[in-house]
Amino acid sequence: MKSVNKKFTCIILSVFVMILFSGYTWAEIGPVKTPDDARSHGLEDLRKAINIDGGVPLPDLSDVLKPGKKAKKAFQQLGKLLFWDQSVGSKGQACASCHFHAGADNRTKNQLNPDLLRVRNDREGSILGFHNAESVPDTTFQTRQPNRVLRPGDFPFIKTIQEVIHAPGGIIEPYPGNSNDIASSQGVLRETFIKVRKGLPNDKCKSFDDPVFQTIHGQKVRRVAPRNTPTTYNAVLNAFNFWDGRANHFFNGRNVFGVQDPAARILVFEDQQIKEKQVAFPNSSLASQAVGPPLNDFEMSCGVPTINNARTFPELGKKLLRKRHGRAITPLKNQFIHPKDSLIGTLSNAPENGANITYRKLIKMAFKEKYWRAPGFRVAFDGIKPVIRPPGEGLADPANTTILSATVMERQADTQTPGNTILEEPMDTASVSSRPVHLPRFTLMEANFSLFWGLSVQAYQALLLSDNSSFDKWMRNGKFTKKFGKAELEGLNVFIEKGKCINCHGGPELTNASVRNFQGGKNLIEPMLMGNNKPAIYDNGFYNIGVTPTVEDIGRGGQGLTGAPLSSSRQRLFEEVLNIDIPFKIVGIDNVTSMIGATGKPVCHDVNGDGFCSAKEPLSDDFHRTAVDGAMKTPGLRNIVLQGPYFHNGSTASLRQVVEFYDNGGNFCRINRSDLSSDILPLGLTEGEKKNLVKFLVSLTDRRVQFRKAPFDHPSLVIPLDGRKGKSTLKIPAVGKNGAKKPLDTFLGLKPQFIGKAPVNVVCSIY
Repeated sequence: MKSVNKKFTCIILSVFVMILFSGYTWAEIGPVKTPDDARSHGLEDLRKAINIDGGVPLPDLSDVLKPGKKAKKAFQQLGKLLFWDQSVGSKGQACASCHFHAGADNRTKNQLNPDLLRVRNDREGSILGFHNAESVPDTTFQTRQPNRVLRPGDFPFIKTIQEVIHAPGGIIEPYPGNSNDIASSQGVLRETFIKVRKGLPNDKCKSFDDPVFQTIHGQKVRRVAPRNTPTTYNAVLNAFNFWDGRANHFFNGRNVFGVQDPAARILVFEDQQIKEKQVAFPNSSLASQAVGPPLNDFEMSCGVPTINNARTFPELGKKLLRKRHGRAITPLKNQFIHPKDSLIGTLSNAPENGANITYRKLIKMAFKEKYWRAPGFRVAFDGIKPVIRPPGEGLADPANTTILSATVMERQADTQTPGNTILEEPMDTASVSSRPVHLPRFTLMEANFSLFWGLSVQAYQALLLSDNSSFDKWMRNGKFTKKFGKAELEGLNVFIEKGKCINCHGGPELTNASVRNFQGGKNLIEPMLMGNNKPAIYDNGFYNIGVTPTVEDIGRGGQGLTGAPLSSSRQRLFEEVLNIDIPFKIVGIDNVTSMIGATGKPVCHDVNGDGFCSAKEPLSDDFHRTAVDGAMKTPGLRNIVLQGPYFHNGSTASLRQVVEFYDNGGNFCRINRSDLSSDILPLGLTEGEKKNLVKFLVSLTDRRVQFRKAPFDHPSLVIPLDGRKGKSTLKIPAVGKNGAKKPLDTFLGLKPQFIGKAPVNVVCSIY
């Protein structure tokens, strides 16, 4: 509202005229009246923005993929088939099983995790923070017991803000009437992994005790992941994926950690031998993310990592690629592909289930031969190190060798502080579940299956761009419609100004965690004045907003594969101040802005005057502090009305409950003040401003998503609605490119303006 002071007389006249003739005041219309005004705040029609950038941010794969349109289409088709195929999971779970509703999950039964990510309230100073905090998982449920149905009255989980119970031993527990449960997605039962069965959809697994996920009658139910399921739509625009950002911007071909795993290698057949090759595909956090869930023992795979038992990608490749009785498994063997599917319709076996092609053939069509063909060679893995058997040579089977791969470490990073067992079980390599027998042998195609998987699933999901919302249309032509009118425009103004939403949800992607904002690492580590008015550095796009006490989930403050911090900010201070070696190149280390900015303090002595604090220009003492604990990736907001429940813990059920949270200034601003974003303050929004802000958020919906039109069409899918084995399921029919007649609904069928039991007009103070 800078123009208000300059044109006071004109504004008074405008207000008078509007009141007389239109019923709308200047305050209701606000400073943004045209698309160009919105562009001055960094907003844009997403379609136009992507075209300006030269397309979706994807890596150069010319060394990996075969040239031509045929190979590109096979590449994308492979990704879609793998994403939707229930044969991928150990017992019928597909990636899509948790991403079937506008890219997210809106189920309501058996969808709670009791907060297994909680750590002890034991901060170690301004740099370490909670990096080494002991895992103290909460195994009790407050909202509902396992296998119960969530109701509108359960939300929000925090009904009394600020209050917690400080239990003995540094344990933070929820205040009576509140809950630290996480609304997420049910996946698999807890079972040890024995082996895959080539050509068959289900793995051989064995039941294993689960003291947490069981009914009050002691019946074991499916486990629920410890964070809310984020949408896969528009996720290709994120520089990092997962709530804690561990899905690295650079895909290493093996696991989620990218350049943070210096040991990761793929295999290449060159000069008549198989060689190890290190890769780091940029703009590929979605590929990094894609290789996580298929091996995760909460989501899709049998396995008990705490006893060194886990499925691996070569084994998954063996299951999907090898022949059984002369035939390989049929992709989507028990699922129907609509013949008019926009991408895989030509592969449909209609009127029968499945596809008319094999995974092996699609890999051969898409990828260069050196990544999948090595005649006569076989590969085994001793730990994560490949052991190569050339043609005609034997391969020794080391006695008592266990298969501990990055799968185990990924599982730890996903559900606990690495190094601390989630259920206090010892790592027992002598267990019958640790498979101490022969090293399995794999073909080159099977050994590189994680490479094919990650890149192809990313290629498919790169098509899932919802760039045609009512807001995008207004940005193109400036004309009001039924879906974007004066109320939505007022909501946009609240979003930009009084609501401060744009400070984190910036740019055309409506998130600061975007590839565009990342700038290849040049805008990752950022100095900032935090909620306690003290300067710190943090990872741009990741914020602690006080949804939960920091210790309930330290998010970006967690550890990666090597035990090093996930956060680039903490990595830099580890090396620079604590003299702790980081065994990989730190992304963004040379690009910390030296501008004093709002902190009022110099970030470093910028010797060369280039505006940045390089690794050779130490940060000043004032910035020897990280604000990454409890920080979570800022999600994009497109189609958000369809993607409840909200936040990393799924603790709110409607958009209005989200708005009330921000208007109050968060739930736990006081206990989180050391890490709290400075933008989390009581807003003082009026009733009208709240309603219009919600209306603006609704206008970010793409009608194609709502009706599952291309590219959001999909094969059929069967997902569990009950946590018990063999109980009720939901059968989702296949949808072709023209979409479905019935639109997707909101979570619990709630209206976007539903307030329920949310605290209203309650001020959260850090004092």
